[in-house]
Amino acid sequence: MEGYSFNQIAKDYHSKRRKPWKPLEVFLNFVINKGYSFNGIILDLGCANGRNFKILGSYPKKIIGVDISLKLLKIAHNDINNLDIYSKSESQLIQVLQADIRYLPFKDNSAQNIFSIATIHHVKNKSDRKKLFNDIFKITKNDGKIIITIWRKWQKKYRSFFILSWLKRSLSLKHNQLQKNKGLEEFGDIYVPWTLSKERKVYYRFYHFFSKREIKNLLNIFTVREFRIMGGPTNKDNFFILAQKIKN
Repeated sequence: MEGYSFNQIAKDYHSKRRKPWKPLEVFLNFVINKGYSFNGIILDLGCANGRNFKILGSYPKKIIGVDISLKLLKIAHNDINNLDIYSKSESQLIQVLQADIRYLPFKDNSAQNIFSIATIHHVKNKSDRKKLFNDIFKITKNDGKIIITIWRKWQKKYRSFFILSWLKRSLSLKHNQLQKNKGLEEFGDIYVPWTLSKERKVYYRFYHFFSKREIKNLLNIFTVREFRIMGGPTNKDNFFILAQKIKN
């Protein structure tokens, strides 16, 4: 993963995405009402500015937020220590750590819960994504839970783009090579712009949009408990997943 773009947009990101993500709150309430709990340590992989810490903080004993962007983590750290946002007892339960989620610095069986909200779709390369899921499996304690959200390939906004992309990739070797040269090797890869209007600058973030089959293949080492399509302008733009590590 690359932290450069996220460092450049960190301030603007925080101004636009300061509050907890509502669809995540809805999904959490849904699974909690079905009897699932999230006691113990939570790792929040790709925590950004810590926007979701508040809705995670009701459940765990401790939150460790992980992100590649130092500037986003500094914003999160400042908020954690702001008594107008968190009480002293709440702030003592939250830590942030800079790391690339492709190389997670945690021991095996060390976390009861792992959350990765709108992050894994930023990981390039099928082999890196497979390694990441294997690492998450190792780090999660037996019977521990993971909650993941990722962008869905066939969402309405990008459906025509990916249909055209599939046709070009199927018919043109030259197109495939051009895409590969841009760092867009796989079907589903795209750069999504983030515009800083005041500075008149545009930064591009890598995304890999997932099909249902693709994400389920990555999750085959886990037991999937809940799998829902929700979130975004159409409420059908993301996969929301609750899975559990069941080791025989």
